[in-house]
Amino acid sequence: MNAQTSKSSYHHGDLPDELMRLAVLHIAADGTEKLSLRALAREAGVSQTAPYRHFPTKRCLLAAVATQGFGILHQRMLEAIAGQDSVEDRFIAMGVAYVEFALNHPTHYHLRFGAVLGDFSDYDMLLNASAECFASVTRVQHDLVQARGLEVDEERLAGVVWAGVHGIASLQLNMGNKETAGKSEPLNALRMVRSDVKESITLMFAQLVGAKR
Repeated sequence: MNAQTSKSSYHHGDLPDELMRLAVLHIAADGTEKLSLRALAREAGVSQTAPYRHFPTKRCLLAAVATQGFGILHQRMLEAIAGQDSVEDRFIAMGVAYVEFALNHPTHYHLRFGAVLGDFSDYDMLLNASAECFASVTRVQHDLVQARGLEVDEERLAGVVWAGVHGIASLQLNMGNKETAGKSEPLNALRMVRSDVKESITLMFAQLVGAKR
């Protein structure tokens, strides 16, 4: 959407979505520091005060984008497990969906867990979205623990699983495109993970909860 868009096109409440869409593009290009609500207003073709009716501060806009990210991730995970027959396969599918979300939506991913927003408690919508997403993961994990008869602290296990999958996703984002002259064992190992994310996550989960390989 360009700056010539009629302001009347936003009468039905789609201005917040357009501002979030533009914000994601601007953050990807220039980071969060240079993000400006007034600049987004100009690009959306609305008055400079219009964004503030929906997002009183830039941080509120960032929280909304992060909330949107949790919604996208949650939907992707639910879609990933829908056709899986076993609880093990559902658990692995959730992990793969997490990594794929990070690679396909890096701005949303970084906002959700970066230092820009920090504590979610200032934003109920963000806190609720993150809790709902995490609850879906822990429900599948609980089913797996019960099916396997594992004696494990499920809260600790959830943290370890999350750390592992998050590590795979972060390494792919931060180092996945790096090339090196000559042999580099760390980058070769990373390329192995990238070549088959599902197999890599299956291997990790097999060590944690005895998932099938």
